[in-house]
Amino acid sequence: MDDMNNWGVKKTVIAEADLFTITQENEMYAHMNVNYLMLDKLPAYKDSWLPILDAMQHGRFFSTTGEVLMPSLRINGASSGDSLRLNSAGAADIQLSLRWTFPMHFVEIISGDGEKVYRDRITLSDTEAFGEKAFQFSATLAGRKWVRVEAWDVAANGAFSQTFYIR
Repeated sequence: MDDMNNWGVKKTVIAEADLFTITQENEMYAHMNVNYLMLDKLPAYKDSWLPILDAMQHGRFFSTTGEVLMPSLRINGASSGDSLRLNSAGAADIQLSLRWTFPMHFVEIISGDGEKVYRDRITLSDTEAFGEKAFQFSATLAGRKWVRVEAWDVAANGAFSQTFYIR
C-alpha cells in the first residue's frame, strides 16, 4: 500500500478474504479482513445504498479483522480518504478513536514523499484489555504527499485507515 501511495495515483485498498474451501478445520475468522465504514448513521435499507457506495469510493472506511476498531479518524479536520492541507510548518493534528479487545501496542503514522516511506510509532503500552479511547497526536508532515494510520494490539491484530492525500 505504501509503495502504491508513493507512485502517486489516488486509490483505496479494500480488505478481502480468499476462501477456496470451507471445512470444519478452517479457521476463517482470523483470516477474514473486513471493511468497516465510517458513517455518521446507518442508512435505512428503504432509502438508498448511496451512502455506502460513497463511503467506499471516497475511502471513508478502515480495514481490520475486528479486534481493533477505528471508528473515527480526522487529520487537520479532514476525514479518512480526503485530501488535506498542512500549514507552512507541515503540522498535522491527528484525532483518532479506537476500540480494542486485547491491550493496544502502538499506533503508527505512516507517510511518504513520493520516494521514501516514513513511520512514526506511538507506544500505547498503558492500555488494558477491552478498551476504548479517543487519542490526539501531532505530527510534522512537511514535504510529504500522503499519510495514513495503523493501530496494532499486543496480539498483532491491527486496523488501518485509507490514505489521506496532502495538497
